[in-house]
Order: sequence, then structure tokens, then C-alpha cells
Amino acid sequence: LFFSEYIEGSSFNKAVEIYNGTGATVDLNNYQLELYSNGSATPSQSVDLAGTITAGGVYVVAHDSADTAILAVANATSNAVINFNGDDAVVLRKNGAVVDAIGQVGVDPGSQWGTGNASTQDNTIRRKSTICQGDTNETDPFDPSIEWDGFAQDTFDGLGTHASSCDGDIAPAVSATTPANNATDVAADSDIAVTFSEPVTVVDPWFTISCTNSGTHTAAVTGGPTTFTLNPDNDFT
Repeated sequence: LFFSEYIEGSSFNKAVEIYNGTGATVDLNNYQLELYSNGSATPSQSVDLAGTITAGGVYVVAHDSADTAILAVANATSNAVINFNGDDAVVLRKNGAVVDAIGQVGVDPGSQWGTGNASTQDNTIRRKSTICQGDTNETDPFDPSIEWDGFAQDTFDGLGTHASSCDGDIAPAVSATTPANNATDVAADSDIAVTFSEPVTVVDPWFTISCTNSGTHTAAVTGGPTTFTLNPDNDFT
């Protein structure tokens, strides 16, 4: 899990969004959300989370006086923790261990961390789609521009969903071949076996066979969906 959106807007338009990129439903009963105000090294406020987040889903915690557009997608409200300004750190923990942090615990940055729209005061920041995990060191320096995209004050249109390019589903890959790479003394009439890391559906043209001496070879394909056998139409030289 990690923070995927943070809103510090006008009045009480405040919220944080937590994204589940684990690939499975997560029970939140062991998770806590903490507020560290004005450079405090200890939590000023804390709330226990409840419920679940489905794989690829989000969980929004908002101030209960926030705009109706925020409350429409909120899963929970907390006027204690979701009462931050730009110089207050917010931390997500599981059984006491830090899962992610916004800001730098123990440091008062002045009015905000960051500059322009990519900052923690009067702005919305969203985690970049390429970020796959949280910042588990809540005391390290915090620069929103590294992992977050910034938006103008009171931007709510992205709240309630998060697009990630690393949402827990690992793409299949070739895990083994026979003959193995760089094998020697292989019979010229041998077949080629290709094994994937998980069952796949192949779509032609999904392979090429080329020999320095005998050129390109077509092949008959059998097997699947994990291991496929290629029988070249012409033997190798």
C-alpha cells in the first residue's frame, strides 16, 4: 500500500488516498494513519483504519466538512488526522511499521514541502504512475516533485481512483529454453522448447528462429500454455 493522492485545498477540502498495488485484497484493521504537526517528532493525532481495499483499488480518508465532491468518494472521515496544513507530515503504518509518509517527520519546512503545484500547501499532489511502493523512512528529506505530480488548489477530479503501471501483476517472461542459451553439441535435428513463467496465450508471430549458416527457419508449434515446442520445418546445418 502507499499514498496515491493528497489534497490540501481551501477551507476543509483535505483528503488522502491510499492505493493497493499488492494484487490482492488488503484488510486495513492493522493500519494506522498519523498526523505530525508543525515539525513534531511524535504523532499529534492518530486514527485506526478499518475495512478493506480491493486489488488495484483505493481508500480515501477525508475531512468530514470537505467539498461534496471529496465526500462522494470518501471511505472514511477523520477531522483529527485529516486536519493538516502544508507543513504537517502524514504517515501510514501497519502494526507500527511505516508503510508510507508524506512530508518529513521531525522537520518543520516553513509553509510547505516542494514548490509550485508540486507542493503540500494549497495543492493536490498525485503519485506518479511509475511509483510502486511507499517511502518507509518517514524522517528522510521529502521533495514532492520526485514521486508526485502537482495540480492546482481544489483539484478533486482524480480522487477515488489511481492509475499505476505496477499494480501487482507481473508480466510473463521466458523462464527456460531447451537447448539452453549457449548450449553446445546439440543435435542438428533437435526441437526447441520454450517455457514461460506462467500460462500464456501466444499470438503469431511470437518467435523467430535464425541460424548463421542455414538462415531463417519456420516451425510447427505444439504444447502450451506454459511450455511450447518448436519443431523447425528444416533441420539446422
